[in-house]
Amino acid sequence: MAVLSPNTFTSKSTGKQHFYLTAGPSNEPLIIFLHGWPGIALTWKYQLQAFAGLGFYVVAPDMPGYGQTWTSKDPGEFALEKLVPQYLELLEHVGRKEAIWCGHDWGCGPLWAIANHHPEVCKAVVGMSVPYRTLELGLDYMIPYLDRELYPEDEFPYGQFDYQVFYQENPEAATRQFESDIPNYVRLLFSKGQEKGSRERSFTTNTRKNGGWFDGPNTVVPDIPLEMTVIDEELRSELVASLTKNGFHGATNWYLNHPANEKYGLEKGVNNGVLKMPVLFIHTEYDTICQTAHNPRAGLQMREHCENLSEFVIKAAHWGMLECPDKTNAGMVQWILEKVRDWWPGPESRANVL
Repeated sequence: MAVLSPNTFTSKSTGKQHFYLTAGPSNEPLIIFLHGWPGIALTWKYQLQAFAGLGFYVVAPDMPGYGQTWTSKDPGEFALEKLVPQYLELLEHVGRKEAIWCGHDWGCGPLWAIANHHPEVCKAVVGMSVPYRTLELGLDYMIPYLDRELYPEDEFPYGQFDYQVFYQENPEAATRQFESDIPNYVRLLFSKGQEKGSRERSFTTNTRKNGGWFDGPNTVVPDIPLEMTVIDEELRSELVASLTKNGFHGATNWYLNHPANEKYGLEKGVNNGVLKMPVLFIHTEYDTICQTAHNPRAGLQMREHCENLSEFVIKAAHWGMLECPDKTNAGMVQWILEKVRDWWPGPESRANVL
């Protein structure tokens, strides 16, 4: 099994510290994995181990607000226009000109922004759960593509993304709720999904009405057995340590830049937002929030703006890379062999290193 090595670098532009994990031969083709809310680099451990074992060089940072990377109570520090240059610095720091970039959940924010603004550093990109031309452009670019059969507009104007409006209106309440019982919220947030979740309304639909997730401030957080989650004890412990150390301010701040992200994405992207590199999108079928597998509208803009798009579905809830790691990895391997074969590890790949 590949050893995951801890590393840090300090951004030249901001002076802020970033933590990241690496594995695999450092002179072989690079894959960078970007996690989402409320994760850490280690949530990619099954992918890091698998792809390092195949001979790739893999890198996974703790994203800002999490783990051992910097955090801030200033929401503006989490705008994509400020974050993207820091990931270009990470790429330079590890001695590369390009990579396959892979993101999940909010990791897709910088992922799609990097592809849109800096295609020259993207050999290919992989998005999981969150399609291109949605979250990275802001809430106004997600609402038009809701499943209105599940979420009638007059009753559920924001659909399953009602929680994001709640964050904007009352970020302190959102932060307080999750910080009230971090160990049990970690188990709850990383609990296994159910097949019926793909066709049911999300529990986040009434977040504003309830004053928070679930039952809001009155939520009694269950003590969920670890075997009912998608995490093991190692990952559970690291997640609790990360969120105890940093709190949820940074995690919440990712959601507070929708207007700035929209302006950045629409006005400063290249190629009119069209991605020419190979793109893979992985649907998580039982996901109750990122409901893409049974709602073709959710990926409409992605399909219109990606010239070389592949898609596949895994029967998992939101945390597909943890719940179905083998199927996630196998799908990525097949896609790389079909679409990015020259990025497969081997002697000829050394030309990719600076």
